[in-house]
Amino acid sequence: MTREIVVVSGKGGVGKTTVSASLAYYLHSEGYSIVASDADVDTPSLKLLLPIKRDVYREDIEISTKAVIDESKCTKCLKCLEYCSYGAIEVGLDGYPKVIRYMCEGCGVCKLVCPSGAVKLVKAKTGELVIAETKYGFPMVTAQLEVGEHNSGLLVGAVRNRASNLSEERSADFILTDGAPGIGCPVIAALVGASYTIIVVEPTPQSLQGALRVKGVADHFKVPSGAIINKSNISSYVNEVRRALRASGVDVLGEVPLDYEVLRAIAFRMPILEFNRNSRASRSLLVAFKNLMDVLP
Repeated sequence: MTREIVVVSGKGGVGKTTVSASLAYYLHSEGYSIVASDADVDTPSLKLLLPIKRDVYREDIEISTKAVIDESKCTKCLKCLEYCSYGAIEVGLDGYPKVIRYMCEGCGVCKLVCPSGAVKLVKAKTGELVIAETKYGFPMVTAQLEVGEHNSGLLVGAVRNRASNLSEERSADFILTDGAPGIGCPVIAALVGASYTIIVVEPTPQSLQGALRVKGVADHFKVPSGAIINKSNISSYVNEVRRALRASGVDVLGEVPLDYEVLRAIAFRMPILEFNRNSRASRSLLVAFKNLMDVLP
């Protein structure tokens, strides 16, 4: 049975993708069959640390809908403009209402209030889904949300479905998913049905607050969680982070000190475990990953 590990953070910039890339590399190097996926469809970056050898498949995903106005039926009553809550309709120089595509949420109110039936809703490109082969040989599923699009959670669902299909085809041991920061729709879409979530947190009040909030989301969906404290030596606030995590029922899998070798690894587009396995960060991550394997359901 394939197990899915989702790496989240509750806040951006704490090293979530660094941990995700290193964990994918670790599992692969330990002989497990894996499928990687990037559920941060607004700004996918896992491919920057797990370099792509070649693209295997590309597909435009049409989940969104957009309003289209048929001017041959339009009477210029402008009820569509009056009732649009998103400001997605403006009046053109010819007096006809025009849809501002990137602002349209596809809610359909304009269609409901149009007395002449001039408005229809059509499918629109939400983003592009890509299946690629990493230089290590295992596949990665990722997607890029179109500029101005809002259905990021649905696009994350498409990424996870494709990763699940790939894992079944390959009888993979793990799906490793790099989640989005925060606690919004993309994170919820990534966590539902996962086997385990790793919460990456750094010793700052803002990061701890985000970590505890995303822990609440994981608890809601009954996904067990553990934490990795990254840059653990930058502040004495790490003591408060340890206390708060344990009080919330989060196992601290490991603590990774600030290590400038990580920055060098990022510059060379490599997981730190591959770049320098003897670095302080690598040694600490190996301890955390071994602890993870002990607690995985």
